[in-house]
Amino acid sequence: MKVAIPRFGESVAPCFEYCATMAIFTIEHGEIVDQVDFPLRSREPFDRVRLLRDQGVEVVICGGVHDAIENALRAHNLRVISWVSGEVEELLRQFLEGRLVAGAGRLGAAKAKE
Repeated sequence: MKVAIPRFGESVAPCFEYCATMAIFTIEHGEIVDQVDFPLRSREPFDRVRLLRDQGVEVVICGGVHDAIENALRAHNLRVISWVSGEVEELLRQFLEGRLVAGAGRLGAAKAKE
């Protein structure tokens, strides 16, 4: 399985569309066996979707992401765990343990509950 995380240093990037690096981790038998960091030259969000598809990514763990991009990721059969924050290593650990869930950070999410 391949898992992608847009990075900002050692943390997940706060916004999928504007990160400069995409880390792709290969996981076998519950262990990380490889990591490749892709510098992102294109500012086009759909180029990022194509990169993930072309690299055989199955799961995307990210911070904020626009609905249209998240829908495009899902349309390419990628599982998206969005609106999370923290260090990449910790997020991967939580994912591997089955404890990582999408956050409630969407704009307007708090107001919708009122």
